[in-house]
Amino acid sequence: MRKKMFFSNMVMRFTKWSHKGYGVFESFKTVVTIGVLPFSYCLLAMPMATFAQSDSVAITKNVDIEEVVVNARKKASTYSELTRVVRVVNRDELGQRKAMALGELLEQVAAIDIRQRGTHGVQADINLRGGSFDQVMVLLNGVNVSDPQTGHHNLNIPINIDAVDRIEILQGPGAREFGVGAFAGAINIITKPDGSGRGELSLFAGEYGLTKVSISQHIGSKNFRTFLATSYDKSDGFIENTDFKILNIYLHSSYSFNKAELNLFTGYQDKGFGANSFYTPKYPNQYEATRAILGSLSYDKIWKNFTVKAATYYRKHTDRFELFRTNLAEWYSGHNYHATDVYGSKLSLSRFYQWGKTDVGVELRREELLSNKLGSPLIDSVKVRGDDVYYTKGDSRNHLMAYASQNFFFKQFSFSVGGQFNHSNKFGDIWTWGADLSYDLYQQIRPFASVNRSFRLPTFTDLYYQGPTNMGNPYLHAEFATTYELGLRLNQNSLTAEVALFYRQGTDIIDWVKKANETVWTTVNYTKLNAWGSNINLSVNTKSLNIFTDRITLSYAYIESEKDKSELDSYYVLDYLRHCVTLNIQHAFKNLYLNWNLRYQDRNGEYLKYTDSNTSIPTSYPDVFLMDVRAGYVFKKVNIYFDVNNLFDSQYVDIDNVKQPGRWIGLGINYRFDLYAN
Repeated sequence: MRKKMFFSNMVMRFTKWSHKGYGVFESFKTVVTIGVLPFSYCLLAMPMATFAQSDSVAITKNVDIEEVVVNARKKASTYSELTRVVRVVNRDELGQRKAMALGELLEQVAAIDIRQRGTHGVQADINLRGGSFDQVMVLLNGVNVSDPQTGHHNLNIPINIDAVDRIEILQGPGAREFGVGAFAGAINIITKPDGSGRGELSLFAGEYGLTKVSISQHIGSKNFRTFLATSYDKSDGFIENTDFKILNIYLHSSYSFNKAELNLFTGYQDKGFGANSFYTPKYPNQYEATRAILGSLSYDKIWKNFTVKAATYYRKHTDRFELFRTNLAEWYSGHNYHATDVYGSKLSLSRFYQWGKTDVGVELRREELLSNKLGSPLIDSVKVRGDDVYYTKGDSRNHLMAYASQNFFFKQFSFSVGGQFNHSNKFGDIWTWGADLSYDLYQQIRPFASVNRSFRLPTFTDLYYQGPTNMGNPYLHAEFATTYELGLRLNQNSLTAEVALFYRQGTDIIDWVKKANETVWTTVNYTKLNAWGSNINLSVNTKSLNIFTDRITLSYAYIESEKDKSELDSYYVLDYLRHCVTLNIQHAFKNLYLNWNLRYQDRNGEYLKYTDSNTSIPTSYPDVFLMDVRAGYVFKKVNIYFDVNNLFDSQYVDIDNVKQPGRWIGLGINYRFDLYAN
């Protein structure tokens, strides 16, 4: 790498770059002339909103641009591009993808396992590299919004696709800065106010009474920017008791002053849906209603060679689950009510040197639960708001997390090492660590290797749930894994490719199990569960090839897993996707465009398929081939499109006995407008 440094006014000059996440050079207080930046993305930072954009992975392909001079008030990446398998979906790609909800989008953009109980944002579980839905951390603008009650609620986030600026998918552990929960990976959802005056109105109508309405607006000035979005979705359901209604309201504001920035985001979601056989096929007439409110206030400041970041956050989630929506059984004692409150604060300090970067941080987090089913008995019961019911049980736990990470840069090498300490009043002290290495082999080809230790704490459902077919275990403890990874990345002109091999050694893995002759599932810590596999991602920009396509993206994941021999049946850990292939092809011809998304999945394991409420037979998960299509026409500021979901009308399940919809057709229109001239 060639570089020349001059003491000047915090600007930098470069000829190649791939994204706008370069704020780490702010700390140089210099002008930096750069031909190639082989190590830049290995800079780790605390996940809070920053000057140019919300905290992000900030990983995309390198592109050649003319030499420019840019103010260095930007930001370094959260994860290392050099030593991670990271998939980033930007605003343009989000607009072209055939997806109606976050879960459906995540399923399309990478070969990952999104197990849907309900479509269009009703409920979806994220599973990465054969892990469970409780082993993936979900973040909004770098803030951990994962639900401590159950991972089933992790995607209950009050935004729709139109409100998202970017989505980042980290496969594998290593997010040491984020605290508890990034056991198998992390999903970071980014929103960004730009003050442009840009607005968007979207309408969509489809079969089964499907209606979607959303509107968003950017307002503000150079220093103050606000983004406001709201949406309402509903459907009568594709079969009995699969209807839903979802309301989202979201606000994100940003204010910049004196090399500092304040960011505030807040949102509200109200959701109700028929939950046909969601948790047990014995009683298919289930219903669930959830509400979520969240917010965060952060402050970022650059001072000399240091970057200081502070943030506070809060999330409240309520859930009412009805085993019987109508015609209650005589023995039924009432619905399940749960409320979780999560709040915390975090502080980090970063310093950049010519030879590396140092990051240290601390976070305090508290998780509280009120319930009439989960937890220990309360001394004084608490009335459920809006219902003549009382929370009679509850629990709480506190977390103190501290981390330190050091990055070293030497010629073509990039090396980082770090650790995390977590103290919980319920689970004691836990230490984790990690190390990453990459090497600039030749131009844009870079091999990498990493080893990381990760852990996850039991959810409140794991600990306390009691039902007709499930029984929690209050004596559970944390589960652990050590993951080894080797890979190779290529970023060159219009081609981006990566291949990674991993091996994960898991101990004390939490799962729901039962004996073959029993009907009640309970949670235990398995002694050992190992997984290994590979990820392959390939993306080609084909605009210059004149073959009537804009981009071709291919992802493939292979996973194998084994656990200690046991007489117990497993509910979750062994029903992973063994093979998963996704292929997306984007065509464009003048104002017309066509987007094909094909997916093949081969799921390991079997489930008990119910032929009636009392009879079940062991059934292997069938192989599934799905195709989604979006065709559209864009003229001026109007985009009209036609969607076909599951074109071949495949019949399948993601989770045992929860039927997924067949072919589903709809028509949409987006109108973009400017509230005022830029």
